Amino acid sequence: MNDDKEKKLISLMAVRRHDAFWQRQEKKILAAAAGRPSHRKAWLLAPAAALAALLFFTARPQTPAPAPENLVSTAFLEHLDMLDDMDVLEAVPENEL
Repeated sequence: MNDDKEKKLISLMAVRRHDAFWQRQEKKILAAAAGRPSHRKAWLLAPAAALAALLFFTARPQTPAPAPENLVSTAFLEHLDMLDDMDVLEAVPENEL
């Protein structure tokens, strides 16, 4: 008995709308969706942009390796700089280090 009363009360509380209301709602939603710019198209461009960036960085001409003579002279200059620093360090007394 109580179940029947509950079902009747629930059915009376249910919101009822006419078909015309739902058709108007559908038209409003479709009109709003058509007016907005679609972001889906932008997501299609992301893989293309990533591929373009990959091709740009991999297809760049590589700088040629320096000649061995240049490497030796660079190492020699760096060694000289270290020797200059060594002279400065030797000039400072040990107790001040």
